[in-house]
Amino acid sequence: MAVAQWVVTSVEETTDTSGRIPFWVITYRVPESVADDGVVTYYLPKAALEHRVAEYGLDSVEEALEIALYEPVLGPHQAAGELDMLTPALLRPPEARAQVDQQIAICKENYGVVVTAPSAPPDARVSRATSAARDPLRVIREQTRIDPIRTAALRVELDRIRMTYQRTQEATRG
Repeated sequence: MAVAQWVVTSVEETTDTSGRIPFWVITYRVPESVADDGVVTYYLPKAALEHRVAEYGLDSVEEALEIALYEPVLGPHQAAGELDMLTPALLRPPEARAQVDQQIAICKENYGVVVTAPSAPPDARVSRATSAARDPLRVIREQTRIDPIRTAALRVELDRIRMTYQRTQEATRG
């Protein structure tokens, strides 16, 4: 059985209703077996990429984006019990990274592969808007910066959560 292609066709920016939380709106073209209208829209908080870097011990926007792009593909299979739920806040970053890498590999093999809309060959005369249309993820790559201080603070908070969880688990065991 061939796996579904989730084709990223566009990326837009929006905010929540308060106007304070910025999101990327990522639109995928998918088979009708995935969505009746052939479209899945994923709202990704802009801060989520920095969080993925902290949770999984990543080094780049590209690595965080890879994980984020697969989240809407993984979600239904996790909810159906076909894949374990990801728990990066409860695992050390290398273990969390191994868990998500394994799930993405299983996803690519069995459920769906994320690709961007086909792009034309680069041309220096092409406008920036046309270039962005060729690579809908370009706007995310260009506008996302990972702040090392914020990321370090997030990692400290995740360490605190892990320690609290481990202590709670130890206390309930005995």
